Amino acid sequence: MVRSSAAIAYKDEVGWIARSNGLTLFTVPVMVMLVLHPVRPADAEKREKKDRLWGLTVRRIDIDNAEKVALDALQGIVYENDRQITFLSIKLGQPIAGGGLHVTITEDKDWI
Repeated sequence: MVRSSAAIAYKDEVGWIARSNGLTLFTVPVMVMLVLHPVRPADAEKREKKDRLWGLTVRRIDIDNAEKVALDALQGIVYENDRQITFLSIKLGQPIAGGGLHVTITEDKDWI
């Protein structure tokens, strides 16, 4: 697989963020939980008054694509291989300023 320069830059950024938050390489089975937060638009308050589900209409990456990109970027940084993943969940979170992806990785004690 040939990675684009954007994909390489994203993986580098993910690695920097992981290391700066004290994450180290897991060598055991892991559980991965992702929460995708779209970018909160400037008119969010106006949208909220019209429709309580407005957050579902915010332009964002498809949730399944976000999962794939994140898992690929984390491989070799917080786990050796994505075959170590024994549990995976992804959820759409509320839009936040700047958007973001919240990632939680823990050992899967059922497999240790």
